[in-house]
Amino acid sequence: MMEQERQYWDKKMNSVESAIEKKYEISSRRMEVDKVVVPAVTLFIALLLLFFMIFPLWKILTLSFFKGGDVGFATFTLENYVKYFTNAYTMKTLWHSLYVSIVTTIIVTIVVFFFAYAMTRTTMAGKTFFRNVIMMPLVAPSIVQALALIYLFGRNGLVTAHWLGVDWNIYGSTGIIISEVLYCLPHAFVILFTTLSAVDIRLDEAAESLGATPFKVFTRITLPSAKYGILSSAALTFNLTITDFGNPVVIGGNYSVLATEIYSQVTNLYRFDLGATISIILLVPSLGAFMLNYYISRKTFSMISGAAKPEIPPSRPLKKYGYTAFCSLVAFFIIVIFATVIMGSFVKVWPYDWSLTLSHYTFPSIGGYSAIWTSLWISLVVGIVGSFITLVASYVMETRRPYFRQFIYFLSVMPAAIPGLVMGLGFILAFNKPYYFFYGTPWIVVINIVICNFTLGILSSISNMRNIDPSVEEASISLGGDTIRTFFQIIFPLSRVAFVQNFIYFFMRSMTTISAVIFLVSATVHLAAIEIIMLDNDGWSASANAMCTCIIVIVLIMLGILHIINKKTGRRPSELISEV
Repeated sequence: MMEQERQYWDKKMNSVESAIEKKYEISSRRMEVDKVVVPAVTLFIALLLLFFMIFPLWKILTLSFFKGGDVGFATFTLENYVKYFTNAYTMKTLWHSLYVSIVTTIIVTIVVFFFAYAMTRTTMAGKTFFRNVIMMPLVAPSIVQALALIYLFGRNGLVTAHWLGVDWNIYGSTGIIISEVLYCLPHAFVILFTTLSAVDIRLDEAAESLGATPFKVFTRITLPSAKYGILSSAALTFNLTITDFGNPVVIGGNYSVLATEIYSQVTNLYRFDLGATISIILLVPSLGAFMLNYYISRKTFSMISGAAKPEIPPSRPLKKYGYTAFCSLVAFFIIVIFATVIMGSFVKVWPYDWSLTLSHYTFPSIGGYSAIWTSLWISLVVGIVGSFITLVASYVMETRRPYFRQFIYFLSVMPAAIPGLVMGLGFILAFNKPYYFFYGTPWIVVINIVICNFTLGILSSISNMRNIDPSVEEASISLGGDTIRTFFQIIFPLSRVAFVQNFIYFFMRSMTTISAVIFLVSATVHLAAIEIIMLDNDGWSASANAMCTCIIVIVLIMLGILHIINKKTGRRPSELISEV
């Protein structure tokens, strides 16, 4: 009996020892994998941003400040800047840009604030409809506003020349401002809607119960509580306007701004040095607006109450109907813009012959439908690559916290401060060499768009990582999971919604972006958004509208497909954890 008991306990001890050895073996293997994977991913992200962002910027800087070759063999000079600031014509582009951007910022901030206030502080009907309408400009290239305004208020516009019979037209600063206002509405709305939704509405109720008038509540409570959101949306609007290229190049006429002057110097005059100089000048206000927006965004969190009350008390009839009329007016202008472009693509001769035709969809340009196909597959690649890289980078930074984490984070948010036109010019100067195999191919477009939109992808992914319970990853590690297995079997499935959102963002930006890729198209690489400008410049405005319509339809179809997939494949976190 004693012998049997001893054998039993020996087996028990052996099994425990083998389990401990196996656990240590798995833990040791996991640590060795982590020692290789984490530094490798960190180094890859750092080199990616340094090579494809800092290096192009450095080439622009050297070309604008040095003369006679590379820095080591060149002479430092301010000649280019002297030429710019002493030339009355080129100096006008700076004042034009500042004027248009400031006026647009004021209009957009006021309009969007009251629109967001109506969505968050009133009980008006149709809120879902109005929110969807104000986001419509995101699914189309920025140039769509300019095309529609020309059709309505141009020299031969439907409203100006045919309905009112006046000689006035919308070309110049007025056209740029109106088109930029319509383009910037959704971007500013997201910030102010989030701000007003997060501020505790019970502050307003308390002030009213103490006898404060609605006007005093608005000026003393609502506005101060949303001040950081207002400033943040204003900074973002200024940045978007001063860096935009699509609207000014179409509707600006002879009213040149910094973005169009860069393009003119490089493509028309082949003055790359002056183009680089104006790029640096454009970079200064853009960087200033970005830094202000970043600082204000961090301050915004201090105004948000964790106990914000979502219930909205019934609005007075006058307030409800007044805001309904205001939101309806804003929605009307947006819908008219899109309806004009779509109708213009089917009408035979606008505005003389209203018979319907599909002839404008033949695209009398070199690119044609091949440009649409190229944009589509590039956008799919950009969506997948951009979403995956930003998710991996955020996972490493938030969970593994590498030594150079702050440096990588700084590099990751920098692209938001760099105008797309500047980045595109930097790519030409940096990679126009035979040993860069990707130059002149669609892959340089993929890289450019991923880098230019890296900031929002990384910020969105970091926010998602912070919402995942750390105990989930700890459980995986305690069971012997290494970084690779934990990411693909736990983190990636739990981040499915964030991945899809980033994919949508990258896809939409790739399909609609103009300024970032205007310098990267070639005889073999045609993009749909750039074809719109080419068609319009050649006098094929109706075909330009048709190309715009195709892009809008493709983006909407992709949004619908992803929405269906998201609903069909939704799984709970508990189901994912049980699979490890």
